[in-house]
Amino acid sequence: MRRTYVRFPNTIKVVFDHRGLGDAFHLFFQDPWIDPETGKEYPPWVLDSEKSYVPNAEPLLYSFKANVALNQQLASCLRVAIEQKTVALPIEAHAAGATGDEDSGGRALSMEEKAIYIEADALQVEMGNIVLKTSGAGNYTYDTAKPNQHKDRYSSLAMGVWYIAQMEDTRKRKIHKRKNDMCIGIVSYF
Repeated sequence: MRRTYVRFPNTIKVVFDHRGLGDAFHLFFQDPWIDPETGKEYPPWVLDSEKSYVPNAEPLLYSFKANVALNQQLASCLRVAIEQKTVALPIEAHAAGATGDEDSGGRALSMEEKAIYIEADALQVEMGNIVLKTSGAGNYTYDTAKPNQHKDRYSSLAMGVWYIAQMEDTRKRKIHKRKNDMCIGIVSYF
């Protein structure tokens, strides 16, 4: 996670699923970290929702605690983002040439480039496995069709898109208050 942060320095939040295995996730980041490649020290990360007593800590971690309503919002936000093309997935690995040694233009792909296409393919498979289910209480949930299927990539993407949608809603409300005018929507590209 920290190496990903180093590669993407404009990261503003790390959204993680706090339920299940994520209960102790934030505790792994309470110490400063030194990048072994550059020797640069990075401050500890803490939850943005709690007061921290860790010195120089950055409130970079956002704890997502899912429930039925939030899961519905995840699915809706991701669907809207894909339909409006604010999120675009790479083409399939085979078409990009990521399964061989060269891309469709004859250029050799690095292992990292191949991994991007292969992971995008796995994400699309996971998204295809998501089905609408009805619980015993009559609530609608989105889950995998079979218990042995995974949806980790889907959940990660959906939580990120959901968090951005929350930021945009907050921004719209601020603009609306400032101008006392109607604010239908704001177009932004990240």
